[in-house]
Amino acid sequence: MTRLRLEPRHLPLALAVLAIAAQAQQGEGAGSGGGSIQPRIGFSQSWTDNLRLSEHNKDAALITTVSPGISITRNTGTLRGSLDYSLNGITYLKTSYGSQLQNSLTANGQAEIVPRTFFLEAQASIGQQNASAFGVQAAPTLGSQGSVAALDNPNQHETGTLNVSPLLRGQLGGLASVDLRGNFSITEARGTSLGDSRGRGGSLRVAQLNAGLLGWYLLANTQQVRSSGAASNRNSSVVGGLNYRPNPDWMLSANAGQERNNYLNGGGSEQSGFTGGVTAEWTPTPRTRVNGNWQSHSYGNSHGLSFEHRMRNSVWRLSDSTNVTLGNTGATGGVRTNYDLFFLLYAALEPDPVKRDLLVRADLLSLGLSPDAPAAVGFLSTGPSQLRNQMLSFTLQGVRANVTATVSRSVTSRLGENLNQGDLANNASIEQRSYALTGSYQLTPVTGMSLTISRQETVGDASRRAQLTSMMLNWNSRLGSRLSVQLGARHSRFEGVTPYAENAAYATLTQQF
Repeated sequence: MTRLRLEPRHLPLALAVLAIAAQAQQGEGAGSGGGSIQPRIGFSQSWTDNLRLSEHNKDAALITTVSPGISITRNTGTLRGSLDYSLNGITYLKTSYGSQLQNSLTANGQAEIVPRTFFLEAQASIGQQNASAFGVQAAPTLGSQGSVAALDNPNQHETGTLNVSPLLRGQLGGLASVDLRGNFSITEARGTSLGDSRGRGGSLRVAQLNAGLLGWYLLANTQQVRSSGAASNRNSSVVGGLNYRPNPDWMLSANAGQERNNYLNGGGSEQSGFTGGVTAEWTPTPRTRVNGNWQSHSYGNSHGLSFEHRMRNSVWRLSDSTNVTLGNTGATGGVRTNYDLFFLLYAALEPDPVKRDLLVRADLLSLGLSPDAPAAVGFLSTGPSQLRNQMLSFTLQGVRANVTATVSRSVTSRLGENLNQGDLANNASIEQRSYALTGSYQLTPVTGMSLTISRQETVGDASRRAQLTSMMLNWNSRLGSRLSVQLGARHSRFEGVTPYAENAAYATLTQQF
């Protein structure tokens, strides 16, 4: 039997972030007020009637998954942040399909290396991403600790990202603050060079100290991203701005300056132009926030609008944004996850973010909801493109029942004469729509059920289309304070280049330590 091995470029990334987070726990117990560290292991057995995702050549199989993992949170000391990582070992019975390993990682942290002077910020993620928006798509198995893509889908690739940003802070004669920041990023997709990129850049911000009603700032920024097999894209700008804060609820800002970029001519010579914009933020209550911005660019204007309102038993979010993305789509402005919505919902219940993280994960586990579902749609790409994202989401919480819904729309358009690879090489624009509705009910204090219905639609040039509709039903229960079990069933139907229907059933046992 052929075995697919984990590519070594992703394993050091996961282990490095784990080591950094674990180091923060030295000298302090896992149960200290500053954070927690919680190992776990999960065992899952599933059956599918269509492992190959084929309309005619179906291959029924039994799938066994072993998932050791760890969750770390910390909000005090010189190193703060959170991390959740699992390594999923997947084997198959009654089929010739080979075993595989999958990583799942979400991590962010900040290290204060020199007190109040030098900081290091980092974010890392590993997950599954579609290479093509029109290729075969499959719904994940939603478990209590995340999602596993165990079906034979050649269109899906494990994609890892790492962003590191050192920050140096100082003052100029007690008159202005100075922030000098570097930005370094790397993205790699397993099994393909499509979507691989390296980025570097930096910014210098000088702002008035102790600004009152009116304050000023100067900002210089530069960024360069080189994608695999594509030209390097560069952007530099220098702007000056004014901030106006008439009261604590309002903040208004305006800026103007010059910028240079090569987005419109395929990575060749740079073009200069004017840039300027306005920003407004209104926070009438701690539960409500409205933010809007607009910026003029030579390659196309950008904007952002967001509304967020949190009531006692619900959270509502609305956003609309347009910006330039250099490479893969789907990460920025994508669909909010169950974890994000419940984290906002519990803000008044538990102000401390570390304790709130533990509370949210425990409640999602008891409700049978996956923290990272629904996942953002997207696809692998290279070169600059303009991304329009619109999203509406809400969570309603009752005594025993919860409802979470998201509706999103994204339109990705290639910029200028750049030589994009992937779907944008043959499509001037790609529209993706996503709908997801999850309802859960707490049968007893330790047992619950949930139903998730989702649809993803993709439309491109020349009437290219793809559509995935999924329904997932889960039952879960706690067998002890740290042991939980989940039973589930899934039905998926895909319409596109290779249509198929798939049914599956699965059981998962998770032990936390």
